[in-house]
Amino acid sequence: MPKFTHFNFLEITQQEQELKLLLTEQKENRMFAPKKETIDNILNYSKALSVRKSEHLDFIELNLN
Repeated sequence: MPKFTHFNFLEITQQEQELKLLLTEQKENRMFAPKKETIDNILNYSKALSVRKSEHLDFIELNLN
């Protein structure tokens, strides 16, 4: 049966802390962003959408495609 000393436990604790730091750094560096295609679709839709004030209704939304 192997014998563990206080120094072994200190070494394991230090390794755990280093691993935790690596994991948190990876989470912080990972930035989420939408695809360019998604942004283009939203912008194209906004260009094709027309919202007008109406005398009889509040607003009329028209898709100009």
